Amino acid sequence: MTDLVKTEEDAIDEATRAFEQEIGVRGVQYEIEQVGVQRFLKFFVGRKAPVYTSALYRVQQVLDKDNPFQGLISIQVDQTKIPFPTSLEAKALLILLTRSTREVSEGEKSGGYSVPYIPFQNGEDHKLSQPASHIVHGRRGVGKTTLIRQAVKILREKGSLTVVLDMQSYSTLEEEDLYREVLYDFCFKLAEQDIGDSSKELSEIAGKIMDGTLKSSTAPTRINRALEKLTKAKGSPVYLFLDDYHLVHSDIQPNLLHHLHAALKGAGGWLKVAGLSSLLNPYSPDSREGLQVPGDAQFISLDLTLENPEAAESHLRRILESFLSAVGHKLTQKVMSQQAFKRLVWATAGVPRDFLQMFARALEHAQKDKHSAVTVSDVNMAIGEFGQQKMSDLEQDARNAKNDLNEMLKKIKQRCLDENKINAFLVRSEDSSERSCVHALRDLRMIHLIHRSVTPDAAGEAYEAYILDYSIFTGFRRKRNIKEMIPKEEQFKVAELRGLPKIS
Repeated sequence: MTDLVKTEEDAIDEATRAFEQEIGVRGVQYEIEQVGVQRFLKFFVGRKAPVYTSALYRVQQVLDKDNPFQGLISIQVDQTKIPFPTSLEAKALLILLTRSTREVSEGEKSGGYSVPYIPFQNGEDHKLSQPASHIVHGRRGVGKTTLIRQAVKILREKGSLTVVLDMQSYSTLEEEDLYREVLYDFCFKLAEQDIGDSSKELSEIAGKIMDGTLKSSTAPTRINRALEKLTKAKGSPVYLFLDDYHLVHSDIQPNLLHHLHAALKGAGGWLKVAGLSSLLNPYSPDSREGLQVPGDAQFISLDLTLENPEAAESHLRRILESFLSAVGHKLTQKVMSQQAFKRLVWATAGVPRDFLQMFARALEHAQKDKHSAVTVSDVNMAIGEFGQQKMSDLEQDARNAKNDLNEMLKKIKQRCLDENKINAFLVRSEDSSERSCVHALRDLRMIHLIHRSVTPDAAGEAYEAYILDYSIFTGFRRKRNIKEMIPKEEQFKVAELRGLPKIS
């Protein structure tokens, strides 16, 4: 009898650990129910939800065959009324958010339940999967990596050959070292796929590139011939994706694209480049190298800015609803107040990853403070804490210009917050070093565009209007008596913006 009890305890422990691993939450309660001669293991949850259904399926797959609960595990909805922030579902949601906001283009899988993909507003995923070269641009966190991942999925389902290179890995390399490593990895990763005789040829090319017998200046021609044979034999194009291309030194970007375009053009190969708008330099007019728009490539923009708050709010609502649906909830007042939701949309300026990460932090504050739902105060605390992460992003993405950007940000803060007690400003629309810095700060989410054409003076000179990111002056960095610019209707009227301070 003692051995039988021990065996059942071990079986329960194995099943419980597997279930908790799948949903990412420890301490799940359970009970054993006797039904006739069968003993059932039931896990207590707050709601029926896809994340639990998926977890039960996976548990049955990983359980030992001799586990007596094989096929006899279910979930039991606990009718006890528990506020959402402290519920099992909220804890499982936090894990889903953490897993889903990691920046991975392909390859790595975090395990556990995956939230269904939410399409972009204008079918950008299908545009990117077309046989053409594209330059995908937008602010940090708007979904460039997610778009690449979805386009790769679409292409692979069609049987197309794809290679994805994360340019973070090459960001410290210069000129010849960079060309050699990127060309080698492209050939090597393509050769690893099921491509028949072409695998050997591309492997040989990769080896010669690495040992220096094939120079980067001549390698594109050899690669081009091999690709032409490959795409004709397969009857399908080859797609090369370059994620976070802005991390390559700006002066080198056109030349590397020149090498890769030469390797792909006319051979059934297409180039897909993604990066921050203001830090991308795809073409050099002086050397005539790189990808020229629209001749060589087409732009795909992912930005949903505060110029159109309604569209940004709609997209973010759909994304959050998808995550909540995974744990059996909808976006109601019991989850998050409407005021808190709108505050979060406005504070994150339509950037999906920022929105989800900041919602997760707000939910953690609601848990800690035992709130019945996520409140505006929870959102404000999350906003204030997010500033350090954005500064870290600035250090990573713009390290070659970080001193200029930090100086410009300091100047804007002084002009707006200290001198004028307002969180918004104007900058002249004509090209200048100041405007370039402003655009880089925009892409790094330190400031946000609210209107691209304001004429405050009689002379009719055009200005762009921006607000400072809320993390700069709320939360722990709270500054008193700052007027916050929020549109009275759906969008800002020009008259509301004409009196904003100017950054000269």
